[in-house]
Amino acid sequence: MSKKTFGQLIRSLRQAKGISLRKLAEEVDVSFVNIAHIENDKVKTSKKTIQQLAKALGQDVDELLARAEEISDDIEDIIRKQASTLPSFLRSAKNLTKEQWLELAKQVEEMGKKDK
Repeated sequence: MSKKTFGQLIRSLRQAKGISLRKLAEEVDVSFVNIAHIENDKVKTSKKTIQQLAKALGQDVDELLARAEEISDDIEDIIRKQASTLPSFLRSAKNLTKEQWLELAKQVEEMGKKDK
């Protein structure tokens, strides 16, 4: 089975929650035609709208942005500020398991607490 497009994902999430096009559009503060265009992959939507869709559909913002092949502005900032070290870090960590990533995230969070 092929991977769903971003629009197909939005449609299936909306339908799973039993929300109409108009109701979702109202919650996201765009027209229902815009939601229809998103679901039919006729438009590339803004990060702001993707973030609002995530909230309205009860989804993780970063995961939904990733599915739309976008990243949030704060992550873009981190990448720019750490341009010399982040790529090598990610390359060295690319084969970590999900559990190892979770452990690494905990360790980094603890490091951040110590700096405060």
